[in-house]
Amino acid sequence: MANTVRSHIFTRKGSAGDEPQANDFAEFEDRTDIEIWQDFRAGNIEVLIYLYHKYVAQLLRFGLQFAPREVVKDSIQDLFLYLKERRNHPEEISNISAYLYKSLYRAIRQKIDTAMRLSSVDHQPDSKEWRVVLSSEVSLIEQEHQQEQQAMLQRSLDTLSVKQRQALLLYYYEGFTHQEIADIMELKNKSSVRKLIYRAIDMLRGCFSA
Repeated sequence: MANTVRSHIFTRKGSAGDEPQANDFAEFEDRTDIEIWQDFRAGNIEVLIYLYHKYVAQLLRFGLQFAPREVVKDSIQDLFLYLKERRNHPEEISNISAYLYKSLYRAIRQKIDTAMRLSSVDHQPDSKEWRVVLSSEVSLIEQEHQQEQQAMLQRSLDTLSVKQRQALLLYYYEGFTHQEIADIMELKNKSSVRKLIYRAIDMLRGCFSA
């Protein structure tokens, strides 16, 4: 897949000898995040492989909202390598997806800040990379999307700020709560998230009414 970050460190052979399939991780599907994380802390590396395959495409999509592809891919690899090396650390996690998004957000920001300190070049990502891409599963306006409407909405999304796009993606695509988004994006509180989302929606509606 185009949106997948591959690494031999987090791959294993599936039941048929090929890439792992969803049923190869069936043992984790009915368990809570707390139970899965406890198993990981106890030294079960299979948990990390499961989490990598479950979240890598989503993390890549999120990271591309505010950083170039190579920076995002490197940050994802660094995040999972860190977890692999520190799997016995005492930190307790009750929401694994929120933890991974927040950790990746910090890792990418650190890489970008470091690169900008070391170079006078403006390390802004290609605008074609960091954009919310419409999904057939998600609708931001209350009507059936036809091709022309989708194109118009896509153009409108591209006019939003980076933080607005991040908030929309985390809320509408990934299903995080306002408080979880505030934690991931290191915003002051959930009211800040609401304002970002409301203003973004107002801007989108304005584009359509215009």
